[in-house]
Amino acid sequence: MSNTIKAELELAKTKMFEEVKFNDRILVKLTRDNVAIAEAMMRNDSAYLRSMEKGAAPVGKKYGGSSAYWMTQLKKYLIDHRVDGKYSYVDIIKGAVESVDRENSTHLNADKCGRQEIIKRLYEFNKERLLECLKNPDDMDLFNEISKITSASKGARKNVSFASKFCHYACFYIYEDTEYQDNYSIYDSILKKVLPMYLEYYKVNHYRKRDLEDYCKYRKAVDEIRKASKKEISRNGFDHLLWYYHKGRM
Repeated sequence: MSNTIKAELELAKTKMFEEVKFNDRILVKLTRDNVAIAEAMMRNDSAYLRSMEKGAAPVGKKYGGSSAYWMTQLKKYLIDHRVDGKYSYVDIIKGAVESVDRENSTHLNADKCGRQEIIKRLYEFNKERLLECLKNPDDMDLFNEISKITSASKGARKNVSFASKFCHYACFYIYEDTEYQDNYSIYDSILKKVLPMYLEYYKVNHYRKRDLEDYCKYRKAVDEIRKASKKEISRNGFDHLLWYYHKGRM
């Protein structure tokens, strides 16, 4: 091995996630450095990069636009009151729902009607209330409206994961650089599966596995772990770090 290759590989070791061994399992440490590594890796990964681009507009029938693009359009409509005539409100809601569903593989249309119903629910939801619920995540009206069971005669389902992701990305882009940007934790199958290990490691022991089926309790559990870690990482950073680290280790 040449000295150059050896030096490169040694340097790479300094860019790896810091881990901790706990009960024969390996956890990723909840640190800002680890969050930064996860964010950098996601922003350099073509599988995720486009979803974060605010300028990634629809391209005919080939591409429906990124969630960053559509949530930015929603901000322009609801906050900035700038309407250029290119999109109607229902167009924006449709684009936002479809992009979040597509990028996060939440499979809204597994029941053949999920996307249509949720687009309709959001379009008919009072706009001022929508913004109020995003600002105050303890106000669950918007979340519950999105996640409630669909009317499908077969395969009707609740869409809790999608609701968490829609509210998360709506806050992230609509309230960028404000105290409300980090209001909603992402509720995801990978995160839900690994969270008990971190509850145990950080001695947050009063949550049972079935408690994590409830989004409000799940979010509180996340916040208690974040507080116990004493590293001041965001909900967004926590979600991305655990999801990115564990997705290939499940």
